[in-house]
Amino acid sequence: MFDRHAFTARRITLGLSVEELADEMVVAPSTVYRWESGETTPSLRMLVLASRHLCSPLLSLMTGEDTEQHRKATAVDALIREGS
Repeated sequence: MFDRHAFTARRITLGLSVEELADEMVVAPSTVYRWESGETTPSLRMLVLASRHLCSPLLSLMTGEDTEQHRKATAVDALIREGS
């Protein structure tokens, strides 16, 4: 499951505003605000994109819960690492 607190902390650590991250990801700032507030969660595709823009491993933006989304993210993370 998406860890909104880790996402927000990483954005702040990098000194990015919501607007700057939204611009980099080509989404509306309101989308990032909704992710950070927990109102919505990003798709796996958007999580992959976010992990790249936040220079952070994909799984660091996920909680350790055993959910379908976490299993998919684990598989995608493994594929990304293979391609590196």
